[in-house]
Amino acid sequence: MSDSTESVLKRKKKYTTLFSNVSQEEAEIILDFRFTEFYNSQTSINRFITKSAPEELKKKLFDRLVERLISEDFPEATIAPLNESVITDYVGQVLATMIAHIDSKMEHHLLKLRREKQIISKNDKYDENMEFMITQSIDNKNTRYVIVVEAKSDSLGKELTQLLLALKSMSEVNNDQKMVYGFVTTAIQWQLVTYNGQTWKLSEPSVLLFADMEKQED
Repeated sequence: MSDSTESVLKRKKKYTTLFSNVSQEEAEIILDFRFTEFYNSQTSINRFITKSAPEELKKKLFDRLVERLISEDFPEATIAPLNESVITDYVGQVLATMIAHIDSKMEHHLLKLRREKQIISKNDKYDENMEFMITQSIDNKNTRYVIVVEAKSDSLGKELTQLLLALKSMSEVNNDQKMVYGFVTTAIQWQLVTYNGQTWKLSEPSVLLFADMEKQED
């Protein structure tokens, strides 16, 4: 076995636990707060996002979602049959539309949507392939993590631990004290978490997708 191969194997062994397998008790120690208190601190999304999205983006997003509703029906977990991939396709559509709009207004395409992007904790003890990741190109050699999104068909809370650990790792890797953003979503409801290296904030869930969207445009 070559030295390089042995080094890779040793590094892989360091990742002992997936974010999704970390217990709530262990996560509370890592994050240094109680989940109950954090979850009870939810505030309105309007306190997070003070500027309204451009009308052009709203129209694009509305049209893309209506097209999916017509072709695939409403992604409600209680309505059978529903494949988990339907949820991720809706989420991917939202994110792709947003990134394409933002990049169209910039001289260079700095934002990229990545799927199943691996995030590794600073101490190499934890890792996970996150469903959606938005990255920002800083220069030819450096990329910054900006947004992570985890989709779930039934409950927002089930993905929260995994998302929080990923956000902490993203912030540590970026090492710039700038805000990182995370969403847990069912495609219908979206809940935002922000972290700047010191302070955590959690929004109340917001509804983005309605079953009768094709009948109303607002």
